[in-house]
Amino acid sequence: MTIFFCISNNILNGEKKMPAYFSIAISIKGADRYDGMYADFIDILQNAGMKFVSGTWEFMDEPLDSIIAWNEKKLIDKFELGYDEHYSNDYRQVFLDFHGFSEVRSFIMYLKEYDEFVFSIIIPEDELLKWDNGRVTYDPDIIQDLKMVISDIWKWECVSAIQTTLELSGDITHIMELENGVKPSILPLCVIPKEFMKYNLDENDKAVEIHRNGVLIENI
Repeated sequence: MTIFFCISNNILNGEKKMPAYFSIAISIKGADRYDGMYADFIDILQNAGMKFVSGTWEFMDEPLDSIIAWNEKKLIDKFELGYDEHYSNDYRQVFLDFHGFSEVRSFIMYLKEYDEFVFSIIIPEDELLKWDNGRVTYDPDIIQDLKMVISDIWKWECVSAIQTTLELSGDITHIMELENGVKPSILPLCVIPKEFMKYNLDENDKAVEIHRNGVLIENI
């Protein structure tokens, strides 16, 4: 297993750098969007132990109901932020409280090319990874908790795949690619439908069937 590692919150050349992030990417087909989708997402996260704290940055004082209403409208419109648009027009991001992490943040992207929504949850990478006998590994206690969260999210019937990535590991595999048997991103977890299992598992992969005809794959 190859782990891509980037130390976050470091000071380089006198400037504080943004942390590298571990990401949980939840892929949903555009055709599976429904009214009330974002409110359900927040409920699922909070029931799984990821509690809403606030909006982000200049929207920190915006109430949750307002953030939900904003994002619902954007989802209905299948909004994709243009390169020349100000970020304030985008989906509202939120801060969450989970596991004592210094930052847990969630945001949405719509990818018109794939007609796919990606709901992402990110945490600083160096709070998940640790050194063990000279090599970088995942903190097993944190991974166990994240596995439970991912399993709960998978119960959400509109979800087509859940993948995890590290800062330098590249993009997720999109739904249409998964349907054709392309391997998902498993750093270190993913859940895909059983019918997407059209490739050979790696030596370090462990696959377990879970609810909703899903397969949870670990690469630890």
